[in-house]
Amino acid sequence: MLMPASAEFAALCQSQLAMMTKLVGADSTAVYMAEGWSAQQVPNLLPIAVYPPEGASANLRALNKSLPAAPGNFMALQGRPETITARQEPPLSKASSRGSTEAAEPPEQLAIPMMHEGGVFGVLVSWRADRPWRDGERERLEECARSLTLACVLDQRGQWLKTQMSALDHVQAQQSDRFHELLHQLRSPLTALKTFGKLLTKRLPTEDPNRRLVTNMLREGDRMQELLGYFDDTLQAADDSREETATSVPLLLPADDTRQSSPALAAAPESLIHFGGALTLRAIAIAAIALPLVELTQPLAEDAGLGLQAIADDADLQVQADPKALTESLSILLDNALKYATPGSQIWVEWGWSLPNAPDWVGILVGDTGPGIPPEDQGRIFERHYRGLQAAGDLDGSGLGLAIAADLVQEMHGQMQVFSPLAAWPYSLPDMIAPETHQRGTIFVIWLPRAD
Repeated sequence: MLMPASAEFAALCQSQLAMMTKLVGADSTAVYMAEGWSAQQVPNLLPIAVYPPEGASANLRALNKSLPAAPGNFMALQGRPETITARQEPPLSKASSRGSTEAAEPPEQLAIPMMHEGGVFGVLVSWRADRPWRDGERERLEECARSLTLACVLDQRGQWLKTQMSALDHVQAQQSDRFHELLHQLRSPLTALKTFGKLLTKRLPTEDPNRRLVTNMLREGDRMQELLGYFDDTLQAADDSREETATSVPLLLPADDTRQSSPALAAAPESLIHFGGALTLRAIAIAAIALPLVELTQPLAEDAGLGLQAIADDADLQVQADPKALTESLSILLDNALKYATPGSQIWVEWGWSLPNAPDWVGILVGDTGPGIPPEDQGRIFERHYRGLQAAGDLDGSGLGLAIAADLVQEMHGQMQVFSPLAAWPYSLPDMIAPETHQRGTIFVIWLPRAD
């Protein structure tokens, strides 16, 4: 089913017909689109453009009158692009418009199918009463029909894409509304939990060991609130971009700045973007990030029967990084170690390593003595949604954590590596790691530029 022709396509047809009618000396030329074309019935032809315009109704009557007389000829147009000629009663022609009383020959009608990839889009018809059509004139009209057919195909595809984009925009608007509602609903229980935590802190004595759990809970609540704020900002930016795209689609992109096609990219000239916003790289002490994370994770490790400690040979060592991005990356690695390590395993965070061929890089290591990662999975664990053999287990996961961490490290101009089993690590292991565990376990290393 063809969509109605656009105003732009109709204008193009009209200009082409005006030129071709004068070029071949026709009395009248018209383009009709075929509605409901099939092998069983004659199509309903809808006029798109006629030149001269005053011949529109007469020409259409003449053409429709010719179709039932030879339906087999027009049905054959679906299989071959030949033209069809027939003599019809005169529509509005030069002879009739001059008011001549002489007996004129019936005008010769030249019908050229507008076909593309086996489908018939319509027909270009030209009439002339004073002389038969010559081969050169036929070829020019056929070339015109081919050009208009391609324009019709592009017009139909453009309208289809516009319809699809409109439907997609409607769906995205509905999804955006749901996300905004969910964000609003999530904030209320989060605020309540933080309030309960603060009240609980006031009721616990200073020496009570449970205060550390409540403090960690409040810290995680602050982190959750911050992430919800990032979510809200990202969602609002997506809404603004969608509305801007829907209301102002340029015919051509600016030749000097293709970034204008993406408002989000235009707002971030450094292209260092993650779910928390733009990254700010500066010199930060590794200990200032790693030690609080280890302290925060310690109760979870104890509850799971795991050992966790930080090994800090140089507490003042600094790297060039974004504090929030580095915190997220190390948090993901620690969460993974807690999730996959078996009870009794050791987890450690260590930093200060450097590469022999790259002394300006510093390695931050998160290791565990768990089951390790199969060799066949190690090449793909940083791909989004890839879980490998872990997908067959009982542990839930989306396969996003390591991919997010790797992206954040890359945006900080660093890189991440994995070594499994522990024996694959080319440097020495801590003394607390028993030799019998060297043939299992995993080490993730974040390499970042050293801060001078």
